[in-house]
Amino acid sequence: MEEVAIMPDTDDRPATKGDIEQLRLETNAKMDDFRNQLIERMRDMQTEVIRAFYDWARPIELKLRALPAIEERLGLLEERVSRIERNDKPPLRQ
Repeated sequence: MEEVAIMPDTDDRPATKGDIEQLRLETNAKMDDFRNQLIERMRDMQTEVIRAFYDWARPIELKLRALPAIEERLGLLEERVSRIERNDKPPLRQ
């Protein structure tokens, strides 16, 4: 940020209401600019976090989609193991 001298350093006169109002307006304008810059940076950071999370979550999502097929195969294996443990004969195929 650059400094703006409202009143010269060599001026020893007291500040007037106009000087104070001008200072208030300039300060408000600088604060508004700072606020807008801060909001923009926060949005950029939020976007970066969302992108990083998506990049991390995408492979996990693909693995989770494969789980129902794995669960079905696991169920079939459990049935086969149960039949073997009970000495059941497999069903006859025609």
